[in-house]
Amino acid sequence: MLTRPIKNRRGLGRTAVATLVAFTLVAAACGGDDDDAVTTDTTAPADDTDPPDTDDTDPPDTDEPEAPVVTEPPAAEAEVSYGGRIVVGVEAETANPWRPANMNCASSCQFIARTFFDPLVAVDSELDWEPYLAESIDINDDATVFTITLREGIDFHDGTPFDADAAMQNINGNFTSLLLSGAVKDIAKGPDGSVLMEKLDDFTFTLQTGFNGDPDNPIPWPLFPYYLGGQAGLMASPTWLDAAEAGEADETQAVGTGPFLLTNYAPGDRTTVQRNPDYWLSDDDGNQLPFLDEIEFRVIEDSQVRGEALRSGDLDIMATSDSLVIADFADDANFEYVNQDQFSETNYIMFNLTQPYLADRDVRCALLQAVDTVDLIEVVAGGASTPSIGPFTPGQEGFLTDNGYLGYDPDAAAEAIAAWTAENGPLTINYSTTPTVTNLQTAQYLAGEWGAIGVNVTIDQIEQSTLINNALFADPAFDAFGWRNHAGLFVDSQYFWWHGSSISPDSPLSLNFGRLDDPVINELLELSRSEFDEDVRRGYAEDINRRFASECFIIPTSQTQWGVFHQPAVQNIGRSPVPDDSTFLRDGAGFPGQVWLTAAFLAD
Repeated sequence: MLTRPIKNRRGLGRTAVATLVAFTLVAAACGGDDDDAVTTDTTAPADDTDPPDTDDTDPPDTDEPEAPVVTEPPAAEAEVSYGGRIVVGVEAETANPWRPANMNCASSCQFIARTFFDPLVAVDSELDWEPYLAESIDINDDATVFTITLREGIDFHDGTPFDADAAMQNINGNFTSLLLSGAVKDIAKGPDGSVLMEKLDDFTFTLQTGFNGDPDNPIPWPLFPYYLGGQAGLMASPTWLDAAEAGEADETQAVGTGPFLLTNYAPGDRTTVQRNPDYWLSDDDGNQLPFLDEIEFRVIEDSQVRGEALRSGDLDIMATSDSLVIADFADDANFEYVNQDQFSETNYIMFNLTQPYLADRDVRCALLQAVDTVDLIEVVAGGASTPSIGPFTPGQEGFLTDNGYLGYDPDAAAEAIAAWTAENGPLTINYSTTPTVTNLQTAQYLAGEWGAIGVNVTIDQIEQSTLINNALFADPAFDAFGWRNHAGLFVDSQYFWWHGSSISPDSPLSLNFGRLDDPVINELLELSRSEFDEDVRRGYAEDINRRFASECFIIPTSQTQWGVFHQPAVQNIGRSPVPDDSTFLRDGAGFPGQVWLTAAFLAD
């Protein structure tokens, strides 16, 4: 048996270099966009037709920075102290209810949720998965059976013991939910659809793989433990879950094992959490965590307004992916800065491929060739963002500087649209985005460029939660979205976003937002999931990148950079400990734009 105890960090083909891992996975509906200047996403099957003519315009330059060397986070400048309250400004809050199986959870939602929920697994500063609520995960030689041993002596906030029964109930609920089941479809299930697990003792159980849930067809899944660090691995009190299911408890008042207790929740406005006096984790010096008494997460959708609130002192921490705001704050010595610019999301335009006109490759490629992304970034973001040509960002498995991207060619785009409208009539695209100034500027720019090639464009500005729900259910109003998604290292973490099996014939809900069902991409994703060899897996990922480019499944615009800025009095960011280990939790792993606040404190 190939074991994965607490200290064993090398195995199962994970890269030894410092590259950010994408256990992102089960962060349901993790798309959406902040106040980013430009965004884009996946798209669907294409007709087997020739692409529009192109003049071989060179793609925009896309820098590929070297993978950074991971170093220990800087030590706090002051002695740790207990008490105090901080206010954190976030772009949105999309989880209602707070049950892990049902949360429509983007980056800010994950930021909030991880104060009152703990995951089974977390990513450390060396970018390996580490047991968190789990004590160890043992994996058999072919990575088809996982034996999970839990830490003892941990209780949920309501006093319910955290044990194998609790963890197994959470896993079954999370893994079989409408929202998350597609993400973990290759975990074996029984005839009744429940996850096949075997309880070995009060704190140990096993689960196994099975292609499309078939226990008689196990498949290697060497990277599966990363999924237990995402939304599917968040643990909630089974007592509360049962009561919420019966309508006897409020499903917005989450009960977890985390460092803070959820005490007040005003959807779309603010969430308040207070210190858990019985939290199970201490720092390396034996200080019981957490240090802060209270945290308020305040929703401020517009990043410019969020920045002003930080500068005025109304906020203690602010997260943003708006390149203009980042540029404004990055050199300001009055604030501390956590830069998250590696292995991040791609900004792109996502198409609803269930719309017949967007299922047509000629239309998609024409819309792509009509947009000069370098000019778009200059106009909307002052040139502060790096252009993107595909669904991956630098450092990620599958990133390429040349993937066959068609490039800017408005003449070819206009010719293709003229041919299409001559046969089908006028073409109208509804473009949706969130209500910020920069996103409206992006929408207006796209409307102008698409209008110039003969496409009518309407613009809808809607809240992020509505944007995500429209994509989840393929709402007819969804044609094209400004989108931000696909952070991480491994292409396996993109499986449920892009594989056709994520589209259910029995339900309109899907994490495959664009309804992409391409046989080439499906096969490459299946091959990569079970591949142990890193080089071979990287080749599969690069072929996926090329396929996105050749079929114009998305319009990539820019690479996302996140900045988390905070007042100097907020100390110990980046130093939340990994249990029984000398490393720290990696901020932003899988979800750029968030930091762990478990060990944060206010300097006197």
